[in-house]
Amino acid sequence: MTVDVTKGGAVGGAAARGIVNELASVPAFARLAPDMLSALAAACHIQDLGTGDLAVRQGSRLTDIHVLLSGTMMLVAGNAEVGQRRGPETTFLLAEALTGAAAPVTLRAAGTVRLLVLPLAALRARLGDGAGLALSLMAGQAARERVLVETVAALQDLSLPQRLAAHLLKEHNDRRAGGRLDLDMGAVAAALAATPEDVAWTFTDLRRHGVALEGTTALLRDFDALRALATPGPLRRRQAEEWPVAMWDVDAPIP
Repeated sequence: MTVDVTKGGAVGGAAARGIVNELASVPAFARLAPDMLSALAAACHIQDLGTGDLAVRQGSRLTDIHVLLSGTMMLVAGNAEVGQRRGPETTFLLAEALTGAAAPVTLRAAGTVRLLVLPLAALRARLGDGAGLALSLMAGQAARERVLVETVAALQDLSLPQRLAAHLLKEHNDRRAGGRLDLDMGAVAAALAATPEDVAWTFTDLRRHGVALEGTTALLRDFDALRALATPGPLRRRQAEEWPVAMWDVDAPIP
């Protein structure tokens, strides 16, 4: 049975000093002054989770910031697992917590997990004069993370032509290939969980999206068409509204 775990034990003394060190090791808090770290540590508590326990439910408003000290947390969007985070020193959903945005994913323990829980009110009280700028930057990060979560979930439902387009864009970006990709068709088929024959037929479908195949070399001639094919419609609409940045970060060859 899945359990929502929302309370943990208070800490003090030597444990609080240990929490200061834990917070200082997390990039989001690493530059805080020692007195602020100590004040935040005093407000923290430790939360222990068992397999299947929830730390955060998707769509909920966050009241705490979680730091993963040990174990593995699953990130779940709807019914689909979209990723995992492993401790130590992973900070969850900091941007959403500070801006009041809803959690884009559920955080579920994949085994025994220990979290450091910082009440949001304690951090808000100490943000200081730079809070406006900090919150603005966090809001942008929160919007970007929502798009990334939706992207990962949607990719599981793409057709073979869409998955091949996404694969070609990723390979091109990784290799900085200048519009030409030398491919191992067996490796491409394995990456797409398809047969080599199906991949060969799918390249025929991609001709109208600017892809030509010469032997085992793919020529990418229309990156906009490939991006459009690889990005599902709902994500394109969300990107236009919230994150006007291309889903696939591809350097097209200079004409």
